[in-house]
Amino acid sequence: MCIKIAEDELGTVKALMTMSLNAIIADVFDLDLDDIKAELRLREDLNMSVGQQQQLVDVIGEYFDDISVNLDEIKTLGELFERVVFSEFK
Repeated sequence: MCIKIAEDELGTVKALMTMSLNAIIADVFDLDLDDIKAELRLREDLNMSVGQQQQLVDVIGEYFDDISVNLDEIKTLGELFERVVFSEFK
């Protein structure tokens, strides 16, 4: 089975990774997928607790081949998407 979401293979992989990250964020913050917006701020808008921060780091690391994210350096979900998804394709 082949899934094509974007114009090319790289775009499709990025889109699938973003969808996976959206699902992780929805689970950690108990959000509906429709409520996830790139401009949401982790601390101010989502009220990220220390426990949620650790859970998010752990799940991202497990799901995305041990990628390490420092959420102290990331303000918005858009920045998190960029760090996770686009860091795989430097």
